[in-house]
Amino acid sequence: MSKPERFFSIGVDIGQKVDHSAIALTEELPKSAIVRLLVKYPLGTPWPLLTQTVADLVKSIKEKGTIYHFSVDATGPGSAPSQMIQEALPDIRVDAFIFTNRSKRELVGKVKVMHSYGRLKLATRKGDEVYNRTLSELITEMKQLQAKVIREDSTSPEIEIFKTGAHDDLFTALALSVKDIEFARGDKDILFVEDKSWVQTGLEERQEPTVLFTT
Repeated sequence: MSKPERFFSIGVDIGQKVDHSAIALTEELPKSAIVRLLVKYPLGTPWPLLTQTVADLVKSIKEKGTIYHFSVDATGPGSAPSQMIQEALPDIRVDAFIFTNRSKRELVGKVKVMHSYGRLKLATRKGDEVYNRTLSELITEMKQLQAKVIREDSTSPEIEIFKTGAHDDLFTALALSVKDIEFARGDKDILFVEDKSWVQTGLEERQEPTVLFTT
């Protein structure tokens, strides 16, 4: 009996001198996504080295399943390394994603909704100290990513994303990896919509959002 096909998504956040580069690998399951790999590169990691390690990771993943989505942060200085990654992986479509305030807000909301409703699984690895420490850093970033309303509007408030910690590299990589994931409820697709209920609270409180899905 053949094994069922596995589908993976990759998100890469680009940094260098001030921010870290980071990778998140998630596996898409029928009703959830599970984080399979987190990598946080040291500050100053050269882009060619980042590109090579990403290419090696892709080669390894392709032996296990299909890479369904691949998104790289191409905002600002990320443009050049995202192009380098695409050139190193000519048989894979790399989405060079440029963040705006709106897209950042929507992806933060999506990660929160997925996590709050058990659609995004974070699992420790027994005996893997490095990975578990990286996972702990991701959870800290999730707690420290906040938002504030800078223009009140009952239908479309203007919201500013800000972080109370030094970095959000792992969170950004994770958000990119789940950016295009959709789930199905029965025969109907569940489409994620902007979650506005989190604007007054921190992610760590994980209060049930009032707006979740539209079908």
